[in-house]
Amino acid sequence: MTIKIKRCFGKQALPKVTQGNNALRLQDWINLQAQTPLLFSDNQTESMARLLPLLLCGEQSAQLVFNQEIIRLHVQDLDKTLSTDISQRNGKIVTSLMEVESDECRHDIALQTVSDKLPYIEDTRQVQRLAKRFYSGLGRVNDYSQHFVRIAILDTCVTQIMQAFETSKLGGEHPFSVLCGLIKKDEAKHVYISRHHAIELGATNDDFYQQQSLITHELFQLLTSQHHSFENMGICLDAIQHKLEEKWQ
Repeated sequence: MTIKIKRCFGKQALPKVTQGNNALRLQDWINLQAQTPLLFSDNQTESMARLLPLLLCGEQSAQLVFNQEIIRLHVQDLDKTLSTDISQRNGKIVTSLMEVESDECRHDIALQTVSDKLPYIEDTRQVQRLAKRFYSGLGRVNDYSQHFVRIAILDTCVTQIMQAFETSKLGGEHPFSVLCGLIKKDEAKHVYISRHHAIELGATNDDFYQQQSLITHELFQLLTSQHHSFENMGICLDAIQHKLEEKWQ
């Protein structure tokens, strides 16, 4: 019997937005895997048990960030001094942010489905502490625009990491590889939404440039804490980091 790992951030929630082709594919994946054994080799099982807490912390942190921003914009919209144009713009932004929040919720549920089928690793809490420190640090900025600059950069990194899982030693037909491919599609969309929102809040291209190396470096410091598990899955963190650094140049 496996032990369900504790959440890093927030409470378990259901997605508020359920339409969209990728949303339906993810829900179908969740429904199927809830009733189907998920098979890994012994070596892969231990590696996945070590990596899932990192992935789950990221999805849970993202849900919390987008939920808080939705609430902030709702409160702002109650300000009667706002112009109609700003109020309408806020409404459109909130709709996009709710889509992202719902996507991250589905990712969380799907990854938890995987985690529930894996053994509990004794140093899980230590891994979670490192992850919580990193994700909490993303919000230590002077304004909201800088926070979403960092989120857009992080989502770009996550897109590359999901692609690496999609093409890992598991093979493209493995259910987890399929899941990572679905998550990758969502994260690519999230990059656009977060970047656009950051710019709407006042961010500039220089802001992105200044944060890219920092966020990439700090994220890969976190991931390197489990580099042996990534290697066991056929994922080279150095190659992904190098690819991202080339992209930022």
